[in-house]
Amino acid sequence: MIDNTKIELIPTGNTPQKIETSIAEFNEPLSNLLKHVRLPTENVLQPIEERRKVIFSLESALEVLPYEDREKAYYLSKFTVAITVGLFDGALAFLWDETIKALRHSIIKFDLEYFYSVAGELASRYKKLNGEEDLAAISDYDLLDICKRIGLINDINFKRLEYVNYFRNHASSAHPNENPISGMDMLSFLENCLKYAITAEPDISVVNIKRLLDNIRKNVIPTTDYQSIGKDIAKQPQERIDDLLLTLFGTYCSPDQEQTILDNIGGICPYIWDSATEQTKYKIGAKFGLYRVNGDVKRKDSTQKFLEIVNGEGYKDEDSLAAELIEKLENLKSVHFEWNNFYYEYSHAISIDKSLGNKGIPTAARKIFVKVVCLCYAGNGKGYRDGVDERAVSYYIKFIKLFKIPEVVDFLNLFADPEFTTDLNKSKPDNRMRNIAKALKNTTTDVHINKALDVIINFPLKSLENVSGDTRFKEPMKYVK
Repeated sequence: MIDNTKIELIPTGNTPQKIETSIAEFNEPLSNLLKHVRLPTENVLQPIEERRKVIFSLESALEVLPYEDREKAYYLSKFTVAITVGLFDGALAFLWDETIKALRHSIIKFDLEYFYSVAGELASRYKKLNGEEDLAAISDYDLLDICKRIGLINDINFKRLEYVNYFRNHASSAHPNENPISGMDMLSFLENCLKYAITAEPDISVVNIKRLLDNIRKNVIPTTDYQSIGKDIAKQPQERIDDLLLTLFGTYCSPDQEQTILDNIGGICPYIWDSATEQTKYKIGAKFGLYRVNGDVKRKDSTQKFLEIVNGEGYKDEDSLAAELIEKLENLKSVHFEWNNFYYEYSHAISIDKSLGNKGIPTAARKIFVKVVCLCYAGNGKGYRDGVDERAVSYYIKFIKLFKIPEVVDFLNLFADPEFTTDLNKSKPDNRMRNIAKALKNTTTDVHINKALDVIINFPLKSLENVSGDTRFKEPMKYVK
């Protein structure tokens, strides 16, 4: 029988030993119960020392959460109880569920229509989503990615939350596993989720995007303001500029759109277009062919008019192949970043192979083709297969063999893309990326391209995420076009 007078879990001063003793008081009866019903006890409950670390620092970690919010935070009560009894995997699942819930709430407050527009560009499977209840259909990684793209979380905090998501997928009670989590891990997860998701607020630049979207939908924007708006948008991160342009293009092509909205978009978009990447311009141009072959006359004509307004007719693609391929590549990329990607990439790889046929890589799809194929071939280093769908590897090798000089240049430029290099600190992705570089050396005799490839091949192990900033790489890249 437990002597309640001995149990004291509230830290007062420097009392680690008292907390440790108190946990032990009810830890033994729990273990005895499991043994009594003939259930395993090994590797079920975390060591008392690890629990003590969290309990002793819990009050400090919770300071970021206002008292009025803390009083309603039932998930934190569940988190704390799970920590105390030693079920860290359960505590992490409670914490992550609340983190996703908080991010969904931020999205609803921010701009749900804009969020779904970016989601639809990320993966076509999200294109028909529109209501608050549909947010549950967005995978956790994609939710984080879209929040980063629209500015609700920044690049650094994205990486922090991505790390928590990785542990949630591979070490929490959400999925069967036997991976350990330490007390310091749990404190780090708690702090990151509280600071950068649950209590986070968007910065002023993101608020300005929301105001702009509201004004485009509701007000007549003076023509004299177009250029100033365009200059302000040009200061946003590149990914956000591209996503905003794609969102406004989608709105412009929406059937039966109000003329005021069309006029606002038509006035602002030429300035946004000038700041967009070539890949985004080609993606918009490829929509013309897609709408044409599908008989979507309204959207095809709207695309034509939009391209005329932004002086982008040179990006128009008369064939639907590029748009179809881009859509399939985006779906493959989305699946690649899910926790069980090595089961599901295969079907997407087959579909991409069928779309390619014998026509080669379309210009409009080239950059995303190179990025997604190389990402998937390298894998993410996670899980027992190291994040590679082994059935799809032969297709990825086949695709890489299609690379010519323009694709090799695209490959080299990708090492400045944080998403592309995100898993290159792990052995298998690091090794496979070097294998790609070795294979591509047979593609060209260009001295500068081969020097850059050699730097990748010989760079220190598991540090390729830093290669784009190394002078040995930057020097030959000055001459690579």
